Amino acid sequence: MKLVLLLMVKNESAILKRCLEAVESLVDAFCICDTGSTDDTVQIAEEFLKTRKGCVSVVPWKNFGFNRTATFEAAQAYLRTTGCDLANTYGLLLDADMVFVPGTLLSQNLTELGYTVIQCNGSLEYPNIRLVRMDHAWKCLGVTHEYWDSQGTLLPKSVCYIDDRNDGGCKSDKFERDARLLEQGLLDEPTNVRYLFYLAQTYHSLCRYEDAIKMYQRRIDAGGWEEEVWYSYYMIGESYKELKKIPEFEMWMLRAVALRPSRAEPYYKLARYFRENGQHYKAYHYVLEGARIPLSSDSLFVEVDVYKFLFDYEASILMFYLGQPKKGLLVSMDYMTRPGTVHYLDNVYENLSFYIEPLAAPSSPHLLARDTFGEDYHPTSVCMYRYKNAVYHNVRFVNYTINPINGSYVMTENGSVSESHKVRTQNVWFNPSLGDFQRMLDSTVTVPRRKDAHIVGLEDLRVYTDSKGDLKFTATTWEYTEKIRIMQGSYLPESGMYADCRILNSPGDQACEKNWIAVDTTDDIIYRWSPLEVGTLKDNDLVIHTSHSTPWFFQHLRGSSVAFKPMQYPGETWCIVHFVKYSTPRKYFHAVMRMEKGYKPKCMSLPFVFQNKTIEYCIGCLPDRTCSTLRCSFSTMDDNPRIMEIPISSLTWIQF
Repeated sequence: MKLVLLLMVKNESAILKRCLEAVESLVDAFCICDTGSTDDTVQIAEEFLKTRKGCVSVVPWKNFGFNRTATFEAAQAYLRTTGCDLANTYGLLLDADMVFVPGTLLSQNLTELGYTVIQCNGSLEYPNIRLVRMDHAWKCLGVTHEYWDSQGTLLPKSVCYIDDRNDGGCKSDKFERDARLLEQGLLDEPTNVRYLFYLAQTYHSLCRYEDAIKMYQRRIDAGGWEEEVWYSYYMIGESYKELKKIPEFEMWMLRAVALRPSRAEPYYKLARYFRENGQHYKAYHYVLEGARIPLSSDSLFVEVDVYKFLFDYEASILMFYLGQPKKGLLVSMDYMTRPGTVHYLDNVYENLSFYIEPLAAPSSPHLLARDTFGEDYHPTSVCMYRYKNAVYHNVRFVNYTINPINGSYVMTENGSVSESHKVRTQNVWFNPSLGDFQRMLDSTVTVPRRKDAHIVGLEDLRVYTDSKGDLKFTATTWEYTEKIRIMQGSYLPESGMYADCRILNSPGDQACEKNWIAVDTTDDIIYRWSPLEVGTLKDNDLVIHTSHSTPWFFQHLRGSSVAFKPMQYPGETWCIVHFVKYSTPRKYFHAVMRMEKGYKPKCMSLPFVFQNKTIEYCIGCLPDRTCSTLRCSFSTMDDNPRIMEIPISSLTWIQF
């Protein structure tokens, strides 16, 4: 089987090569017919064909049906001169503003006279004859919105489809031109139902809504193809909406539903309108009605996104006004984590904070004395770890406070506002069972320091055991390197020492590295979440050994607590993750992440805050012995660390 591109063009110099190059490895020849270009379209085509097989012909413009037929006949004549077997050759009918996506086409055994191919234009998908066997005398009919005179067999999108970019060079006066052609066509053929329909479509595109309604009504009265009649009902409703005649809009949309209940688009238009105009209960009624309808098998102008996700998008907003925050959270998270959702994701993410609520579990203040490092410092984030069957803490102390109004930092030194404005961190090992503590000594870090560093100390220090059972730590630092990096080393709490410290290189040399999450009792480190990448250390490098693609939402996730492998859930790895809304001040939200063996994401809890929608930070999470409760540590505004026990049974899980 051979393929030949058949292309009718006019003033397509800006995009012609894109179209040709998209099929260059697919077709055996290019047959291009120009209908009167005034730019250098013909010259581009001729230059392209200097090194390819094909022909360029010029046929003066008359109308679409005539000129597309002429394009086919010119290609057929060219192929005959080459001795081509026309019965084993198919013409690929494209416009210059289309990009052909071949899929498995070349492996297909094509035998029919013609094939229809799905054409994707935004959220619209519809089939058109696009592959024609070259031994047949094909004719294209109609002055515009033309069609070929024989039927075609539908090819699924996996075989091929057309990405219609709709950016061609003859679009500037398209609707005015189409109106002229169709009006003349109806004078010549007053009963041509195709002309009636597309003239109504053209009037609607020209915002001539009253004229469009009259023409759609004529199309309905003419009868015939039910899908086109249904679409006329639907577009009369759309026209009344544009005319702000809302009772008529609603009536015609419901008439469209009654005529063809397998189409959900009218319900979506009603739901969106009434949501945008404050009639939330009515909008939700239409959401529920439309969401039950599966993807239509119709061929005419199916708005695929309506069936895929747009009802859920409407619900993600409506739940706020209906006072259903948990349902709003569920719908929103499902929307952002399902495959294939592409629109309004940022909107749903921004709205998420309206639905996230505090956990109902009680909390208690951390027991370590606030003045452990004197009046300049106070405790903030707490890392909890288990070592030799006992639980211990590393408590971070800082010399700053955060203004709750604007999020600015105020540093103290000797009881007063610091003139150097340095952010300082000190760490303390703490035994909560006995109340013992040991200050960790930064002086034991042997890595050279930057003299002009304005952020001093090891921040967000997380303690874990490696595969040998030795205590290790990771921490964020800007004191020892020109860029914010992760330090890793041994954690020796009995002596208050750090040992074997090293600055870890950034994969890709990022400007800032934070929130690398070690996996307790292993040598694995979770580097990031989108894609999810896990590696091990080799010297100062993190060597990635596992990678998984993840949902869109994961790009916002950051690691929080050291990950652990609960015995009660064989093969799984759990940790706390967080994401941030960058308001003033920032708002931190949290979730429990569960991964299968090999670190593939399995499920995630619905997001929550511990107490308030503010700067809450959690780097400590341990399960109890039965893994029925998670014991988490969190700070608020980098101050006042608290401990909360979360019953796992209280969490709602989103499956991936």
